[in-house]
Amino acid sequence: MYIVRGHFGTTSDISNDYIFSKLMAQPQLCLQLIKAALPQLKIKRVYVRSQDGLSANVDAKDVRLDISAYGEGGEMFDIEMQTIRPKYLMQRILYYHSTMITERLYPRESYGEIPKTYVIFICLFDWYQLGNSFYEVNLVPNGVNELKFKDGFVSLILNPYGDMTGCSEELQDFFDLVAGRPAGRTDFVRKVKYAVKLAKRRNDWRDRYMLVKDWVQDRVDYAVEQNTIAVTATMQEKFAQQLIKKAISTEQDYDSLRADLIDFFDEDFADKMLAKYYQQA
Repeated sequence: MYIVRGHFGTTSDISNDYIFSKLMAQPQLCLQLIKAALPQLKIKRVYVRSQDGLSANVDAKDVRLDISAYGEGGEMFDIEMQTIRPKYLMQRILYYHSTMITERLYPRESYGEIPKTYVIFICLFDWYQLGNSFYEVNLVPNGVNELKFKDGFVSLILNPYGDMTGCSEELQDFFDLVAGRPAGRTDFVRKVKYAVKLAKRRNDWRDRYMLVKDWVQDRVDYAVEQNTIAVTATMQEKFAQQLIKKAISTEQDYDSLRADLIDFFDEDFADKMLAKYYQQA
């Protein structure tokens, strides 16, 4: 039996994975989101790849990043919209860091040339359940915060439902937008809202958006009941079947679908469901 916990209130169109990836593939919007989350960074431009596939080597597990961005100083960014509470969020974050580093560190380069990597997860739940909207995860020796590792690996786990004290005005405004609350106080969020409106007018984007929106809603409906639900074996299989059906209808690739199923259940169950339903769908 799997226990799934989350905080799902009213959310906006930007929380849709497809819309989020499409809009944040625009370098200026992506840059403004990075600066909203990390205002201390003094970067002026980024190069962006949407739904980017990375692998450390031919035998390693592939990862598919929502938004992969590169700063002018060599910084690397991964930005994810996470709609359901996965089993292994921190393990995934660590793997994303290592994969981005391996992609950019070439043979005979020293470890001092490892690029700074930033992994940012925007979640529709409070991962640590401590009532905050902003969590920065660092390497800290023996709890001595003054000695935290500052030279390369920054992991942010964000959500729009907690205490926003210390967050930039732009990030607070973006949180309101994600949560479906009144938003648009900042120029950044006004641009995002306008971009969402334009995106939904495009026929090709609108059709795919509706498919993905339904798929995400199916996941939420099955995963959440008053923020906590025990999923029985029968419900697990029915839920997995729905995910596979929706993934095929939205043209999600097999490896990405398998990774989603493994995150939600486990590898054995995911492979069993794919063997049973993937060819039938």
